[in-house]
Amino acid sequence: MLRKLANFSMQGRWQAAMVIAAMSLMALAIPPLSYLGSGIVALSTLRGGPKEGITVVAIATIVFAIAATFLLSQPQITGLFLISSWLPVYGVALILGYTRSLVLSLLVTVGIGLLLVVGAYLVLSDPAAWWLQMVGPFVEMLQAQPDWQLEQAETASFVATLSSMMTGLIVAGLFTNVVLGLLLGRAWQAGLYNPGGFAEEFQQLQLGKIPAVITVAVTLIALLPGVGIAIIQDCLPILLVLFAVQGVAVVHAIVRLQQKHKAWLFVMYILLLIMMPQMVFLLALIGVLEQWFNFRQRSVEHGE
Repeated sequence: MLRKLANFSMQGRWQAAMVIAAMSLMALAIPPLSYLGSGIVALSTLRGGPKEGITVVAIATIVFAIAATFLLSQPQITGLFLISSWLPVYGVALILGYTRSLVLSLLVTVGIGLLLVVGAYLVLSDPAAWWLQMVGPFVEMLQAQPDWQLEQAETASFVATLSSMMTGLIVAGLFTNVVLGLLLGRAWQAGLYNPGGFAEEFQQLQLGKIPAVITVAVTLIALLPGVGIAIIQDCLPILLVLFAVQGVAVVHAIVRLQQKHKAWLFVMYILLLIMMPQMVFLLALIGVLEQWFNFRQRSVEHGE
């Protein structure tokens, strides 16, 4: 089904734009569908080049704005998708297209994510307080519900904790959308025009020891009692998502090299859906350790 969607999108820029707009509209009800729209942006850019990619984005913007106006009376939503998804994915796809390096594309993307966190602290001074103010009315509405079970002190503590994490979580969410869009687009490109090419490229992904050391240092600073620094804590989710992608690549490679049943991959993705924080941390740990222990090579030697 997904391959048919990609194949239809490659029949012309209007088809691609319609798919992007449709997936993004449906993502308002089913958020993961936004990844498919981002994937088509990446695919159009990787296959057609900069001019084709930006043309598709422009047409998708117009189509989505018209649909959002007539269906939702909220054309301003278009800007949200354009800034947070389509343009970032387009930019990263350009990097991949010019450099042919998936690693460099991912590292540039995570660098931009970290700069966004720094920018939030420069602009807002205290992002946690800003988020606390923003979610205040929503929390008051929840507390007014008869089935709300938390005491006022417990609610205040929960909201304060959530507010302190919001900047990192929001940027990590944007980063995830861009990365998954890029990977989907690259996978579709290989599937349509170079079958098997993406699997080999992804399974050989090696982010490097320097990013791994930075991730370990940020984790220790963010998690050690009495050492946590707000801006470092907000950078941590972005780095964990980056190395979780590395961890997923390692698992895929080991399953292939050991000739294991693909049910192992199915289980991994199901657990990722139902236990996301724990699985992201576990996969990120695998991804970091891979830089020194080379689990993929060890699995080959073990199988011989």
